[in-house]
Amino acid sequence: MKVIVFDAMGVLYRYGDVQGRVLIPYLRAQGCAAPEEEIRAAYRSVTLGRTTTDEFWAALGLTARDEHYCREHELTAGTREALDELAGDGFELACLSNDAAAWSALLRRRFGLDRRIRRWFISSDLGARKPDPAPYEAVLGELGVPAEEVLFVDDRPVNLAPARSLGMPAVLFRSDDTGASPETGVGSMPELVAAVRSR
Repeated sequence: MKVIVFDAMGVLYRYGDVQGRVLIPYLRAQGCAAPEEEIRAAYRSVTLGRTTTDEFWAALGLTARDEHYCREHELTAGTREALDELAGDGFELACLSNDAAAWSALLRRRFGLDRRIRRWFISSDLGARKPDPAPYEAVLGELGVPAEEVLFVDDRPVNLAPARSLGMPAVLFRSDDTGASPETGVGSMPELVAAVRSR
């Protein structure tokens, strides 16, 4: 194993259901009365790179507030320590996230993850979201490493399937939002480090 590719929401950051747990509550607190389906459609558009974050806020009746919104996210406990340990073990670290590039950049700078993870693959830049196979293929193409040497970590079983179909080993990280799954997975960053080291 040479590379570990992390999901962001629900792995590096606490909430996997970013729309239900972070974005929609934030919008409601800001006075946004748009129907939920309209919010979800706007979110899909901005995370596919079809609209900018400024256009996202405007579509929902708000002025641009990327930095204010990004303060709502929380880092998963032990993330920085786990990344430092795994980097110290010699792994290259990368991230594949369904997100808007502007939000992703703000979050990783805020939490100091840009100094720990070298490669960031964001859906709005790629024009495709997990579990579409295209983002995984793009990651493998850019990394230039055989799929069997790339470990993929995500909190949603549906997102693990495309990685495995391409030959990547995968680990389920059980976030608060993972839901029922027969797969055991890991439930914390120390467990993830132990699982990686046991492979």
